[in-house]
Amino acid sequence: MLRSFLQLFSGSLAGKLAGVLREVLLAATFGTSGMVASLRAAQSATLVPVNFFTADSLSAGFLPLYTRYRETDAHRAGALFWWIAGLLLAASVVTVALLLAGAPYWIGVLVPGFGASERALTIEFVEIMGLGVPFYIAGGLFSYLEMGHGVYTLASARATLQSAGMIAGTLAAFALNRPSLLAWGFTVAYVIYAAWGCARIVRQNWVPLPSGLRREDVRSVAREFWHIVKPLVLVPILLQGNIVAERAVASLLGVGTSAALDYAKLISDTGILLFAVPLGLAGLSTISKMSDAEAYATLSRLMPPLLLATVPFSTGLAVNSHWVIAIIYQRGQFDATSTHLTQIILWGYAVGFWAQVASYVLVKALSAKLRNGEVFRFMAVALLSNTLINFSLYRVLGPSVLGVGGCAYGVVLLVLSARALDVWPVVVGRLAWLALGSVGYALSSLAVVGQGGLGMMEAALWFAAYWIAFITAVPVLRGDVRSIFARWRTAT
Repeated sequence: MLRSFLQLFSGSLAGKLAGVLREVLLAATFGTSGMVASLRAAQSATLVPVNFFTADSLSAGFLPLYTRYRETDAHRAGALFWWIAGLLLAASVVTVALLLAGAPYWIGVLVPGFGASERALTIEFVEIMGLGVPFYIAGGLFSYLEMGHGVYTLASARATLQSAGMIAGTLAAFALNRPSLLAWGFTVAYVIYAAWGCARIVRQNWVPLPSGLRREDVRSVAREFWHIVKPLVLVPILLQGNIVAERAVASLLGVGTSAALDYAKLISDTGILLFAVPLGLAGLSTISKMSDAEAYATLSRLMPPLLLATVPFSTGLAVNSHWVIAIIYQRGQFDATSTHLTQIILWGYAVGFWAQVASYVLVKALSAKLRNGEVFRFMAVALLSNTLINFSLYRVLGPSVLGVGGCAYGVVLLVLSARALDVWPVVVGRLAWLALGSVGYALSSLAVVGQGGLGMMEAALWFAAYWIAFITAVPVLRGDVRSIFARWRTAT
């Protein structure tokens, strides 16, 4: 699992660095303008219907089942792949047709607060990005097939390739003053990704043509796949419905808020992509082979260092969010007003960052143990909490409601999943100490009043000094650090 995590982590790190560069360029060239808001809305409009039938089917259904089949019956593994590939091909064709024909109506629902010009531009972007949907889906399937063989090259490179395409699109759109090139960057990136993935799996001969495939085999595989994913059928509706609700609330709060939302989420999502996603995906193929006792022992060893890394980061990001955004984005068309608006949204996401990372890993562990009924119930409660907060409080809290809702989602999901996996006793004691430390850090940081570069250096030094001293002073946290170093020395 460690080797798989490291490969995915390195890919995620490269992808995140490319993503940061992409967002910095977008902020400098177009700021929080209507063009950026339209691009964000078009990406959501394109990917929401796609993720209805890909996200959980591939991660929680296809990958664990394919991994098991491959060890026991390669013929059934091949049958599963070709059956899934046929379903996804049909679904992608229908999705493209619906996007091209229904874009005006779909955009009206997704971003009700947009004006006529922003809606028209969003529709144009959707029509271009929609052409990339079949390639997006195919590339995803190829990457999960590769993971089923213990290789993570496609999965680790996906984010980097998407960002590279969108960087090229951003530069071309700015240089040629053609906004449509922003969307073409997304589509062309996934055409290349799918072609590359197809070439890799053909070269490895992982899925030979189904010459001897029998109808009985397909039916048997389909029944078992359906048994696994049936509890998760409604999860994509909840997840994508939450994205739609979040995007709609952002548009009601103004075009600037809609554009700033993704600038804030890029920062908060960094940890999820760097730590949670590699751990979660590696765990799907690793924990699925473990007994319940082995899975519990693995998670009990994993959670303390994960909390030690993420809780201080959450607090530091929340306290210093203004400086973080100014360093990353504030240049060109991204002015002080854009910085303030993004910081308001980021604060709530930062407070709940640790919970989203930890809960993602635990939910993937539940899926690996085929406990998808619990996954659905837990995610339903967490997502509904987020949606209710967004719609009921957006007039009161303004743009900050988006981050507050995201924080609530992570905390609720963490509590429910940790209790279900019996690791709550491991989590709660450490969280109590880390919460106390976070309050102390936030209050003590009020004394750091420097401005500009000197103030940033003072804040960074105080962050490091405070948390080193606090963790050293608390016996249970100090013991966790010693255990981490002991395991690292043993492993190396």
